Amino acid sequence: MDSPKTPRSPKVLSHHNSMKSLRSVRSQKSMRSLKSQKSTQSIRIFNHHHDTYQTCFGFMHVKIATCSIGFFALLGVCLSLMYCVFTSQEQRRPNMKLYAIPMIIVIIALLYMFVGILQQKAHLLFAFIALQISIVFGIAILIVIILISVACNTTFILRFFVDTSLSQSEYTKTALTALVGLSFQLGIHIWALRAVCGCYRYFTDIHKFDVRQAQANYV
Repeated sequence: MDSPKTPRSPKVLSHHNSMKSLRSVRSQKSMRSLKSQKSTQSIRIFNHHHDTYQTCFGFMHVKIATCSIGFFALLGVCLSLMYCVFTSQEQRRPNMKLYAIPMIIVIIALLYMFVGILQQKAHLLFAFIALQISIVFGIAILIVIILISVACNTTFILRFFVDTSLSQSEYTKTALTALVGLSFQLGIHIWALRAVCGCYRYFTDIHKFDVRQAQANYV
């Protein structure tokens, strides 16, 4: 016959329980360390291609879009200056003093923006963002004025934008063409404003990420 099993002593049971608890604590610590390593590895990598930093339905990065916007804006400024310089007819020549002020503002804003892109400094984009906001606001006001003038069938306001000596049908067609053109410009400038603001956020997030990395390395 088998001999009956002797019960374990309290000391043996307590030692066995302590070993189990020690193993569980060690396993929990190892799991925590693995999770912390994974989290630190994910934190150390900045996702430059996140959907937040994309524009044109995800086909273009906001930094590239901002560079393109600055290039085309600078090209427009150069063409405008060439028009002012090489216009021979006096009645077509704009008032140079009034024309030079907005051109100087645009050039300064573009210079700040290009320096901000090269050095990845978000605050240098403020000038171009403010310029875009003012342009969008001005175009929106012009669209509202044209809509009110066409709806009220008045030519007093539109005579500054449209040739009012035309026939009624030609006048309405010209006003609608100006309205469509301004609406297209408004859409382009809103997209440009959104792209530059996205680039501002991109540079800001990079700076915050670098600060967190420096603090983590310091700790």
